[in-house]
Amino acid sequence: MDTVRFTAKERDFVFGVAMKYMKDEEKAHDVAQDALLLAYRHRSSFRGDSRFTTWLYRIAATTALMHLRKDRRLPLLTSLDAPAANDESVAADEPRDEQSTPEDKWASSEAVALAGERLSEMGEKYGEIFSLRFVEGYSESEIARKLSLNVATVKTRAYRARAHLRRELEEALAA
Repeated sequence: MDTVRFTAKERDFVFGVAMKYMKDEEKAHDVAQDALLLAYRHRSSFRGDSRFTTWLYRIAATTALMHLRKDRRLPLLTSLDAPAANDESVAADEPRDEQSTPEDKWASSEAVALAGERLSEMGEKYGEIFSLRFVEGYSESEIARKLSLNVATVKTRAYRARAHLRRELEEALAA
């Protein structure tokens, strides 16, 4: 098996690209490591049409954007997994989140439940696309491939689901 080693200059270059996106040294190191691993795994796809650093830049930038997308999804997903306020499994000595009150958490969980209920009223095809697009963060083209649909169909269903949900939540919260 051939061994490919990235030079210190190439590693620093990838880290620099990661820092531009991540703005955090620890996260940039993670992104740089992932990007270099991807570059190594897909080294056969480098055709030489452009400079090697251009190819590395695209890999590093794409990896950073994927990390940012994942980080953007985590707050919603962790709030759904958080134990309820009256859950006895939460230790009494755990620090409490000073930013949100129990009422805020209840309203948030109620809004999530209401959103799920309203989306299910529209049918499975809208709820699934809404979840993939706005909760899990997939792009329209990724969803289209995953569900074997046209990109235009995915865009239309995502728009309709979001618009329907917005109207329903505004009505429910106004009441």
